[in-house]
Amino acid sequence: MASKRQHKGIELVVKGHVNPINSSTFTVRSEQDLKIQYTVKWNKKRWICSCEDFKKHGKKCKHIYSICYYLSLRDTQIGIKGIDEETSPCPECGKINKVTKDGFSETRNGLAQRFFCKRCNRGFSSRTGFKGSHGQGLAIVLCLDLYYRGLSLRQISEHFQSVYSITVSHGTIYGWIKRYVELVSQYLNKAKVNAGERWHADETVVNVKGKHLVLWSMLDGQYRQLIAQHISRSKGSEEALNLLEKGLSKAKNQPLEIITDSAPSYPEAINKKFSEELKQPLIHVQTSISTPLSNNKIERFNKTIKQRFKPIGSFHSEETARTFSKGFTIFYNEIKGHRSLDGKTPAKASNPNKENENWAHLIQKAADEHERQHR
Repeated sequence: MASKRQHKGIELVVKGHVNPINSSTFTVRSEQDLKIQYTVKWNKKRWICSCEDFKKHGKKCKHIYSICYYLSLRDTQIGIKGIDEETSPCPECGKINKVTKDGFSETRNGLAQRFFCKRCNRGFSSRTGFKGSHGQGLAIVLCLDLYYRGLSLRQISEHFQSVYSITVSHGTIYGWIKRYVELVSQYLNKAKVNAGERWHADETVVNVKGKHLVLWSMLDGQYRQLIAQHISRSKGSEEALNLLEKGLSKAKNQPLEIITDSAPSYPEAINKKFSEELKQPLIHVQTSISTPLSNNKIERFNKTIKQRFKPIGSFHSEETARTFSKGFTIFYNEIKGHRSLDGKTPAKASNPNKENENWAHLIQKAADEHERQHR
């Protein structure tokens, strides 16, 4: 999850403090005094900044992070535009080399690009993955990206008002997040993932309308992939068993070792699943101290997710908490690069042939799959 500097950098972009001078030079207005500007330049192999923080530590400051995220948003905008403009494959034969553009058709959401497949001798409309949200693709992708990088719904709403002069309520933003997180989640849940031989399990609490619920997580130790997560009202062995079953259904292989904390719910669940049902030997390590077989990886993950909870404070319902959990799994596995994996995502690390993903591409793929299933 974003560090304090990274989060501040995102806020600078959200508040419209970044001003491009040319492709390699930007100015960033100070948060405290808008008359003060810092210059960020690309110098051979890295960004440098004129602020005191960068001069003192020589590391990325919040102004450099703001430029990195500004450029990321620009690339996302270009990518969305490309998806809207590129030729779509024929939904019947799946080919693209026989497809030509064939004018526009008028819909309740505006004009939609029409195509004609010479092979199938049939016409069809463009499919960008944002059905019913024509022209809102970029806004939806930005909402998803900003939300899972640490901004609250109200902060995102303020971003659209201050930067784009567009009024979007926080309720509308949550509706977009819920809809497209569910779409992508259903698409990704159908595929099993490669996992290492050692898994880590742990739980933390989330605040829902003043009540504490339990967030269970299962992490693959080799690829750092979040392979299972669920929310419950208790910490019993049945809930621990639920976590194990979700992990086993998602991974292509079974673990040889599972590391947990000293909670009594895990031994009973592991014994029931592996010894009684699967008849498979398993090493179960319970630890509460830092050792070579510690549970530090999942504990660091829980620290990351707790940092993300801070802007939210409390979820309004169990449904919003589960939507957040599903979306964060997508963001953590498929979109966010990890320093411990040399900048790769866990999904990419576990499958080198997998292409790099972003929200726009995932929504497009999920929408295409959904349409094929409902023809």
